[in-house]
Amino acid sequence: MPLWWTLGEVKDADDTVREICEKVRAEVEAKLEKCFPEFTPLKYRTQLVNGINYFVKVYVGDNQHIHVRAHKAFQGEISFSA
Repeated sequence: MPLWWTLGEVKDADDTVREICEKVRAEVEAKLEKCFPEFTPLKYRTQLVNGINYFVKVYVGDNQHIHVRAHKAFQGEISFSA
């Protein structure tokens, strides 16, 4: 069982992470004022807080990556954090 506030190990993106990234993509693009030709999650880590923080490395095309932090509440609500 993960400890509160500690980051889990780096894992390959799975279906859950792909779904989370799809839900926050528009917010990420709006925040960065850029539309990405691709938005493919590659790796991620999690942090157990009041829900789960997802720290995701995302390939955005043109040999570039960004890091996205999203939060999934225990009730299931997903929000973009940073």
